[in-house]
Amino acid sequence: MAADDQSIREAGAYGHAVESYVLASNPCDLVEQTSMPISHLARRVNGNGTERTLVFDEGKVIVRGFEGGLLLWVCASNLVFRHALQILLESSLFLATSEKRLEISWYPSIGEPFAVVEKLLFAAPRNDGAR
Repeated sequence: MAADDQSIREAGAYGHAVESYVLASNPCDLVEQTSMPISHLARRVNGNGTERTLVFDEGKVIVRGFEGGLLLWVCASNLVFRHALQILLESSLFLATSEKRLEISWYPSIGEPFAVVEKLLFAAPRNDGAR
């Protein structure tokens, strides 16, 4: 099992990890509704409430609720499996939400889960007039 966890960490370092955020009014319910349909495909499922981690043979998915939405993180040993996990997660999210025009933008991860989207969401505004 340690070898599996090591390969997942290496996958993030080698660029097979992406992250996203989705604005939502009920993030805790959405964590459950999004992760449950795909949890039966996972080898292991951890967490409840505001965060759920799904570990697969070739990758890992983290769904975390925050005030105002969801943070999504997908990491895999290869690009094909990463895309497959993204599609599973997106389809589950589309089924769980009543939003007609839900948009999901994925950003390359820089190792630590959610480091990129947290910078985007929680960065302090600049006071020098630049955007």
